[in-house]
Amino acid sequence: MDIGNVEIRKARIADRKLFEQLWQLYLYDFSEFTGMDVRPDGEYPYFPEFELYWKKWGGNCAYLILADGQIAGFAMVHEFWENEAAYLSQFFIMRKYRRSGIGTRAAKLVFSTKPGRWGLHQLANNIPAQKFWDRVIRELTGEAPLLEQMESDRRFQLFELK
Repeated sequence: MDIGNVEIRKARIADRKLFEQLWQLYLYDFSEFTGMDVRPDGEYPYFPEFELYWKKWGGNCAYLILADGQIAGFAMVHEFWENEAAYLSQFFIMRKYRRSGIGTRAAKLVFSTKPGRWGLHQLANNIPAQKFWDRVIRELTGEAPLLEQMESDRRFQLFELK
């Protein structure tokens, strides 16, 4: 797939319904690693965390990822997190756009919104995500993460952008 332009756009209140639909696709993809089932109405469970991105306070923000103007995914960020680090809480690239470089380009755009320390997690059994983030972090920093540790069923990484 030849994509010329990848961009991120900060979500607006008017984008909430779109994000709710993308969130369902995200949970569907993620069910491969979580084993999560849909409810009787055919939707995945609601997560209260989702609500944080639509309040007008704090440092939470959501980004829509666009590839040549088409919706390709989203990223959700806590801009003010522990140890003065930002935290990439959710990152989703639709299957059509995977393995095309769009995820890497979008991740770099998200990280460029705030210099300094960043944290992120991957599920312990999500090996493709772990490989992706290892590569992205090394491309961005030229080195291994400052911190990498297992926290129950998730791998945490902390790195710094200068």
